[in-house]
Amino acid sequence: MVRQREPIVAIATPFGESAIGAIRLSGLGVWERIKELFILKGNLKPRYAHFVKLKDKDGSVLDEGILIFYPSPRSYTGEDMVELFLHGNPLILKKALELFLSKGIRLAEPGEFTKRAFLNGKLDLLQAEAVGDLIGAKSELSLKSAQRQLQGELSSLISSLRNRLLELLAYVEADIEFSEEDIPTLSKEQVISLLKEILKDIDKLLSTVKTGEFLRRGINLAIVGKPNVGKSSLFNALLGKERAIVTDIPGTTRDFLQEILTLKGIPVNLIDTAGIRYTQDPVEKIGVERSLQKLKSADMVLFVVDVSSSLEEEDLNIYSMVKDLEHIVVANKIDKGVVEEVLRSFPEAVGVSALTGYGLEELKDAILQRLGLHVSNSLQVYITVRHENLLKKSSEVLKSLIYKLEREELFPEILMLDLKEALNYLEEILGVVSTEDILGSIFARFCIGK
Repeated sequence: MVRQREPIVAIATPFGESAIGAIRLSGLGVWERIKELFILKGNLKPRYAHFVKLKDKDGSVLDEGILIFYPSPRSYTGEDMVELFLHGNPLILKKALELFLSKGIRLAEPGEFTKRAFLNGKLDLLQAEAVGDLIGAKSELSLKSAQRQLQGELSSLISSLRNRLLELLAYVEADIEFSEEDIPTLSKEQVISLLKEILKDIDKLLSTVKTGEFLRRGINLAIVGKPNVGKSSLFNALLGKERAIVTDIPGTTRDFLQEILTLKGIPVNLIDTAGIRYTQDPVEKIGVERSLQKLKSADMVLFVVDVSSSLEEEDLNIYSMVKDLEHIVVANKIDKGVVEEVLRSFPEAVGVSALTGYGLEELKDAILQRLGLHVSNSLQVYITVRHENLLKKSSEVLKSLIYKLEREELFPEILMLDLKEALNYLEEILGVVSTEDILGSIFARFCIGK
């Protein structure tokens, strides 16, 4: 049942000048509170675009624009909603907002419109999360993934797991309640088989979390190595533009540079670090220290060596810092010749020439493969860390239950309790059961007005 809450208002377009600025309002009696502020010809028709004039406090016209009224329950939030489109001058939008606030309507919290849509059953929690992902998508692939989740594809997969557990639970509860009756039951072997099938599907979903997180926040990819091995040239080559200064003088890069690029649909935060070496230069020394800090936060490190020159102690010292991290050795300057010693020391190295572009596509493929992100043409849905945590809890309960069933006879009451616990975790993913803390953490990352 739809619940009408106190009216809220927010500017729904980014700050700054634009052709049009949007203001959204939602809640109990919202139109009745603000209707005296508008000059409107004729009666207000639901879901109809009206040309209106918005009056200032002194009765003068502040602006004119388009107003649409969505009565409950046929609105985004499920409540009465008003969407107002004015000229996109920030001063106009600010004064309009102040007018609505003066009518006792409060400012919306981040994500509150979508939160109300969830609470009123217009979206499940997975779809609500997808709205945030859709707004913050950093690549076409992450955008399409969020769209699929918003359409309910991930919800359908989780709901299928939930329904299968519910069906199994129904058999167990019937066995408890009607043990004396001649009703269909499942053998222990059938129960174990069904649980293993459910576990297999949970594992498939769990395998998508790494890709999902990288799609949402991007990959931190740091380029490191001693001075003058071609780190900045590789940085520019991957970006496809001259961003970093490149010279033959060692130590040219004194601080790290960061740029965003898309690597076959995956957003990447590419970091060019200062050459790591012992130096007395105080400025370069700070750059080296920052390079070492970036190593700690990187999802992957590209360790660059000059394949046309013999290895030096500096190369080996730097490699000792990155060998235990997720890394790829990049043998750069392959166009200038190859020193076999380098390839013998790093047989898995990817040979490239940042100058000519040779090997760059192979390097991109290697990065994605090493991180488990070689995305196929068939798009998928990807879970988040929140989903992963709950799916793992459900999986652990079911694995423990299978272990016990295979070794001993369980009372139906024990079986029922374990199934309900596993079911509860799946329902928490969908938002069938939820707490205010969980909802607060999910919607806090939304922008105001959505």
